[in-house]
Amino acid sequence: MATSKTLEIILGRVEYINASHFNCLSFAKASDMVNGINVRLSNMAGGYPFSFGGATWHDSETLYLCGEFSDSSDEHRAIQEEMHRQTSGFAAKRFVKNKYKRFIRSDFSTFRIQWMLYVVWQKCKDNADFAKMLLQLPNDAIIIEDTTKQHCDTKEVWGCTNFELAARRAEVKKETIKQAKADYPNISKAALKRLVNSETCKVNGIGTFVGQNNLGKILMICRDCLIQGVEPPIDYALLESKDIHIMGKRLTFPTNNTPMSNLHIVA
Repeated sequence: MATSKTLEIILGRVEYINASHFNCLSFAKASDMVNGINVRLSNMAGGYPFSFGGATWHDSETLYLCGEFSDSSDEHRAIQEEMHRQTSGFAAKRFVKNKYKRFIRSDFSTFRIQWMLYVVWQKCKDNADFAKMLLQLPNDAIIIEDTTKQHCDTKEVWGCTNFELAARRAEVKKETIKQAKADYPNISKAALKRLVNSETCKVNGIGTFVGQNNLGKILMICRDCLIQGVEPPIDYALLESKDIHIMGKRLTFPTNNTPMSNLHIVA
């Protein structure tokens, strides 16, 4: 595997990442394993609660979703409170966002990437376990959210698709199930699922990841800033201009942070 490649992190740009040229650390769900380690990088992953705006958030997904309903109206506040009462980001998205999609801010797409960077950074600052986990990832790892199996219209905004990798993992899944049932006829569904997940996550270095991969880039930016002990290049001026309200309070942002156009990660 090449070790002299340089990845320029530019939010919002479509990437074509050859998995055989980079150390690609891809994740799709909270149970994904990399080199035997459970990498809980998904916004949906529980276990990393953090405080923000006078409230405790189960996960970063819920706070991010609240940004979609963040004007000053009582209606948006009620939607946020309903989201906050859910036990997970998955529940907030499935049972609350989907019910109120028609009320999503029409301008949300103009600041969603910076809002995501801001939200993930809040989790990094307030949850030491998450920050530690991020810092323990290999410095040369190109973090990628694998959204190949997703069906939403933002799958290549937040992550990347890699159909060649998905096809090979599907073959490994079939082979693993067949062998496991032959070797262990009474294997439980839970044990079989864990085995399949372990074996399929070992398959890497195949195909090309295509997409903007903004969540992966945000995680790399946060990792780099944690290493350097600096703040991320968040466009606070943009966020300040959007009049964002969370749980009944208008957020205010620093005015002296000039966002950098990109960061460089050597891989």
